[in-house]
Amino acid sequence: MQECHRCGGRVESDPEHVGVERCMACWEVAALPAERPCPGYRPTLNSALRTLESFRVLHR
Repeated sequence: MQECHRCGGRVESDPEHVGVERCMACWEVAALPAERPCPGYRPTLNSALRTLESFRVLHR
């Protein structure tokens, strides 16, 4: 169990927000969730375009 750097209260997981840890006494945020790297849509779009192109070639 961690202690709050602000008031010395107990730090626990926030029941309303996943991955956020807060002090239960003063509601200070102690830790935020780690950001996930976003792969974006480009790899999916590129593979979809390749599939579409091969589909067009087959139906000519």
